[in-house]
Amino acid sequence: MTILTTLGIALGTAVIIIVLSVMNGFQEELKKRILGAIPHIVFEQPTAFKDFENILNLIEIHPNVELAKEYLEGEGVINAGQNTLGAIFRGTDTTEISIFSENILDGSLKTLDDNTNAILGDSLSLSLGSFPAERVNVINANQINNFTNIPKLVVFNVSGTFSVGSEIDQNYVLIGKKSFRKLFMKEYGQGIEVKLKDVFRVDDTVKDLKEIINSDFYIKTTTWKEKYGGLFRATQLEKIMVSLLMGLILLTAIFSMMMSINMFVSDKRREIAILRTMGYSKNNILQIFLGMVFILGIVGILLGNLLGVLFSSNITEFFQILSSVFGISMMSVYYVDYFPSIINPLQVLIVNVCALVLIVFFGLFPALKGASTKPGQVIR
Repeated sequence: MTILTTLGIALGTAVIIIVLSVMNGFQEELKKRILGAIPHIVFEQPTAFKDFENILNLIEIHPNVELAKEYLEGEGVINAGQNTLGAIFRGTDTTEISIFSENILDGSLKTLDDNTNAILGDSLSLSLGSFPAERVNVINANQINNFTNIPKLVVFNVSGTFSVGSEIDQNYVLIGKKSFRKLFMKEYGQGIEVKLKDVFRVDDTVKDLKEIINSDFYIKTTTWKEKYGGLFRATQLEKIMVSLLMGLILLTAIFSMMMSINMFVSDKRREIAILRTMGYSKNNILQIFLGMVFILGIVGILLGNLLGVLFSSNITEFFQILSSVFGISMMSVYYVDYFPSIINPLQVLIVNVCALVLIVFFGLFPALKGASTKPGQVIR
């Protein structure tokens, strides 16, 4: 019973560590693949910012700002053959601060120096049926030719594709800055996009940067929270709920430990009575059973840590073995073909402390029962 109880505690601890590590990994992948591709903060105003370069330098001094640059993005329509889709067009060059430059599949950002070139997300390219070395039509419905009453249309050569592994691949098109300025008339003038070191401190950073810019004109501010804040809140809530549910496994093991020690106390009433008559106090008996509980808890938790860390570090290989044995692909519905896992030492420490506190708390009841045994009654 001691072995089974210890294994139960180890399994419960390991499951919580594994779940937290996998959720950490997926949250980090989500943060990297979505927030890494979009601006964390965008400042725009009807008139261009005065002393634009100086403002960029002042913004980059902020401790939470990694980089700042000119913001050029607009919405339009892209067409190839019979396929027409809406898309977001980003004016960029080789100084791109997002992860686009790191995830080019074909071509490079240098090709955008030619104003007739464009780089498409691989999913968008597939939907259009247009691939590198082919042409696409880009339509800006906001600009109408006064003579023909037809929206502005520009033909681009597809010079490459990119894939950041998220929904960004379905609706983003990269074009050169000169091409962007010819195609779009910015509604809010020249903008500034900011990349943050800690994206979750965006609200405080926005307040600080507005004071730094100190403009007399209205500034339109957009942050990543407006579009993806709900997604990350849902992910965080899911992480908490799944961890609590997995914690029930550990709680069940701890309750089983309490029942087994309670049975042990009942079985050893005679031995307890003999020790009491030999001079052992109630506190001495209490210490014996609490020591037993503590040892079971420590051994179980350490074993759980070992299992949890080993499994979390090799979870992708484990599921690859399962996939090969059963002939199924468990990651085919995700943007990644592996299980991302990040072991957070602080989370592991919190799990260990909480588990140990619960073990000692539930183990205290049978220990008190053993300490309160009356030797006179047992001897009679």
